[in-house]
Amino acid sequence: MRVVWVVAALIAAPAAGFVPAPPEVAALHLKETLNKKGFVRVPGATFPRRGIQISPAPASRRCTRRFRALLRWKGAKEEDLQLIESGAVHADVATDEGAMAFRQSAAHRLVATGTATFVPAHRPAVTKIPAKEVASAAAAKVRSKRSGNRVWPLTPPAYAASTVPVALAEVQRLFLPDAHTPQHGVNAASPHVVTDQVLIKVTKTGDGDQCPTPEGIHQDGSEVSAVTMIKRDRVTSGGETRLWSLDATTGNYCEDDECRAMHPHLPERPDASLSLGTLTLKDPWETVLFNDRALKHEVEAFDGDRPCSRCVIVGSAWKSTGESGTPSHSRVQLTRKPLKDGTDTMLRDGSLVTLE
Repeated sequence: MRVVWVVAALIAAPAAGFVPAPPEVAALHLKETLNKKGFVRVPGATFPRRGIQISPAPASRRCTRRFRALLRWKGAKEEDLQLIESGAVHADVATDEGAMAFRQSAAHRLVATGTATFVPAHRPAVTKIPAKEVASAAAAKVRSKRSGNRVWPLTPPAYAASTVPVALAEVQRLFLPDAHTPQHGVNAASPHVVTDQVLIKVTKTGDGDQCPTPEGIHQDGSEVSAVTMIKRDRVTSGGETRLWSLDATTGNYCEDDECRAMHPHLPERPDASLSLGTLTLKDPWETVLFNDRALKHEVEAFDGDRPCSRCVIVGSAWKSTGESGTPSHSRVQLTRKPLKDGTDTMLRDGSLVTLE
């Protein structure tokens, strides 16, 4: 019946116009690219804004291949999208401590069982990242402990109460792989899906290494990750997202004499043959989705008329944890592998529940 409807709509379309593909069809095309290349870039705006040139796409895809259109399809209200785009919500995000005080970050997590709609966990996200997947000391330009457990602050109430989190979660669910890559502690047979959204604002005020990923090349421990641009303020250069083969060394590297003088312990840039692509997110809601099990990534430093800043939402989705393929309650956490120590909890029917 779906095919008949689409064909009938195409036949009835005015000759001078076009009929955009249904959003689910557009999402399927994007997922095909993700599966083939390991990543896919999605333009942000529903329609090109004045002065912004976007390479033409087939008429049937010009509308629904924009990430903002997918969010609207999944229930995000226009006023909520505009609120997020303004940067006001990111401005209220908690500031990191110590050497990472140039960054503000907070997490909002949601859970769904089967095809049910995502619901918020209403509890702080707890992460645990293996030391081999992220640089904390020797290979990081800003030394801060990133492996092990971390409890994240909640996002501002304005974000949690908006229609954006559920819409974003529902869009990202569309891109979960059909065949899951085996991961320690992850039960691919579980009916539960968890997704987490991290609001991050990085502000550049000085000449130090105030960059989005001072840990360098890394993985998130998820199955599908996404970086969605929200706002760039006074940024004139940098901020490129670099995607690397799994054979690339985790951590930072040097490309010029200034870096070599400041960080003599760092290696040279990985061989060009290990690069899978470089792109720069600039427009609101412009997004790159990638298979975190198939590649590594990093975001380069940026600069501009200081203070300049970059606001993004980092999202992830994966199957929940369980033992021996037995479905279980979802273990909800940020962008890392599910925890086994019982520290993950959520509120369900007014009671605190341990997710195991």
